[in-house]
Amino acid sequence: MTTAQVGYAPVHCWVTAVLGQMHTPIVLTVAWAVLCLRVAQRVPPAALARALPAEHAGSGRSCLRRVRRWWRGPPLDQTLIRPALIRQALTLLAAGQPVVVALDTTRLGGWEVWMTGIVVAGRTLPMGWAVLPYPWPKGQFRATTLTLLQRLQTAFPPAIRWRLGADRGFPSALLLAHLRQAGTGFSVRLRLRDWVTVAGVYAMVVEHVAAGRLVVGQRPAAPMGRGRPEQPLVPGWVVVSAAVAAPPRHKQNPGTARERAQRAKAHAQHRAHKQGRKTKPPRAAAQRYAQPWVLFTTAPTLEQAVAEDAQRMSIEETFRDWHSGWGVRLAVVALPTEAMVERLIGIVCLAYNFQVHLGQRVSTDPVGQQRRMQWTVTDRVSWFWCGQRLFDDPGYDWSGWLAQQWKSLGQSGATSQATPVTELVLEKAA
Repeated sequence: MTTAQVGYAPVHCWVTAVLGQMHTPIVLTVAWAVLCLRVAQRVPPAALARALPAEHAGSGRSCLRRVRRWWRGPPLDQTLIRPALIRQALTLLAAGQPVVVALDTTRLGGWEVWMTGIVVAGRTLPMGWAVLPYPWPKGQFRATTLTLLQRLQTAFPPAIRWRLGADRGFPSALLLAHLRQAGTGFSVRLRLRDWVTVAGVYAMVVEHVAAGRLVVGQRPAAPMGRGRPEQPLVPGWVVVSAAVAAPPRHKQNPGTARERAQRAKAHAQHRAHKQGRKTKPPRAAAQRYAQPWVLFTTAPTLEQAVAEDAQRMSIEETFRDWHSGWGVRLAVVALPTEAMVERLIGIVCLAYNFQVHLGQRVSTDPVGQQRRMQWTVTDRVSWFWCGQRLFDDPGYDWSGWLAQQWKSLGQSGATSQATPVTELVLEKAA
């Protein structure tokens, strides 16, 4: 389906419901960017320029200029966007399903992008994002993470309790103390060199494991911090596991084993040459305890802590959709300023939510379920992938089905009614 066949008006209605009272030119431009990204399924300027409808396209050079101008506008106000995205994501969760928020970063050339989102059906729906140049400015990593989580807590409905799952590198006594104070639970991976108190001994995790104070399969109490303002004392538990995650059945083959070995070899070579002759080999203790992974958690049981950490891994699948599917890394590397990167990432997050919601609807529809059985024999496809098939399925015309979905999709999570847009305004926004 082309951009003209999909139509600008329904996408504009959904974007208006999310952006709320934001300035009208911003809403129009974001709607065009989301529409072209949905049709092109690629973020690089050339792909978005080709997705522009013929009646608004003009020359190839003018199309590229128009697309590049999309990233030069004002930043998207997440204070207005985040509550609507949260409400829409909560509608996709099953009744009684816990709300888990994943937090991680991805590096895009000279930029580091933070993303937080609700875990839904094996993917993470983006709810908040932040950008910093890489290498990080001194003292900004923790401050950026703390600000992002504070704004996320403000945006959540008061009646909704959610828990945070994050990878190594994020745990700090100040951050976890803030989560504890706000009543938010967490399960955060620890590094071997992180410091905790176990059985009255304040030492690094690797030393606790070597001394037998931390044992695989147990959940001892282990507060973090020293009780000072910059390191408040945070009560919690530590879970240690040595379980090795087996690859999926379709990847248990010699080809995948060779690919993993090549990646491990490349990583070892990169580490050996990262700092030249100053590079130090891993310590013996780090090599010995490289396999066990450690969680600092507030979960009431060991099983719940492990389950929350497993759900946190869904953010890796979202980043894979971004980079392998949409080419986000290729598009971001060429942007010169932090404001442009943040605006592009914001539009990518909106388009990703839009596509996942469409994929969920087609996956639960009887016609969509029959079509899913023809797409794959294992039914192991994500809502993101199903949403993509709606616009490039060669064996079925989804235009009639989409026409029935636009109205209800635009009203879900709406904070304000979409105002009608005249054809003249649409042409100017294009």
